[in-house]
Amino acid sequence: MGAGSETIGSNDIAEAVRILEDIYDVVRVVDPMQNTVVYVSNKADPVSMHRDTCYAFWEKEKFCDNCVSFRAVTERDTFVKFEVVDGLVYMITASPVEFQGACYAVEMFNDITNKGILENIAGKNSKDFTSIVLRFNDALMRDELTQLYNRRYINERLPVEIFRNLAEETPAALVIVDIDQFKKKNDKFGHVAGDMILQQFARLLVDNIPQGLNWAARYGGDEFLVYLHHVDGEQALESVERLRKRIEDTQFAIPDGVIGITCSLGICTLKKPMNMIEWIDHADKKLYAAKAGGGNKAVL
Repeated sequence: MGAGSETIGSNDIAEAVRILEDIYDVVRVVDPMQNTVVYVSNKADPVSMHRDTCYAFWEKEKFCDNCVSFRAVTERDTFVKFEVVDGLVYMITASPVEFQGACYAVEMFNDITNKGILENIAGKNSKDFTSIVLRFNDALMRDELTQLYNRRYINERLPVEIFRNLAEETPAALVIVDIDQFKKKNDKFGHVAGDMILQQFARLLVDNIPQGLNWAARYGGDEFLVYLHHVDGEQALESVERLRKRIEDTQFAIPDGVIGITCSLGICTLKKPMNMIEWIDHADKKLYAAKAGGGNKAVL
């Protein structure tokens, strides 16, 4: 789409928003790194400044999985998604904008519930647009086989987690998980069995990491990534050891019966001034150490 960022001054932003307001139902400027709204305008209310979270409008308790504003800021381009709130379907367009030396995203909402747009996308007879929108957003951010988050989610969410943890001075840990001898099992029992193992393994990951702001994603093949919020190294190792033992004790169903598997895990706590690539690389090196030690172990 190629819409690069545009620098605007404080005297221009109100006029720019008013121009956009003639076209869109809601226009707002957000900081996707901090999930805050820094400027908002809609047709019912005058321009106002506030510090609401950007996801509160969608009646969510946490950040959007498919954050087009973060993508707009990091890739300096324009992106579109759909959201549903109170039975209304919105199309959101996010574009980068520079203001007072920082890059934000301007989000432009249009209520398209009764405008025939979704009928054209989903078919004339479709009525349940909420489920369509959810499937659309999930398809962008979730791995089709395991239903965990995918690499795109990692690339968009992990930099935000790093920013917030360093800004708030809260600890966090990253875990890279690899199924031991997966290729041999896949070759021996077949790809159907391999897929079944990956699906069951993914469910175990989700069920055995603490709930809250933690999340798990498929990193690629038989490797997975787990983000643990507000834990130090000792706490992370304790959680990961419970997960490792749970997997070791589980019998995995395959077409030929059941088999046992183990996994290796590399843990790295966040340290200044790590970026995403460095954090993953450090965790990956810990994983290699675990596998070099015979597997079925966690290394911090």
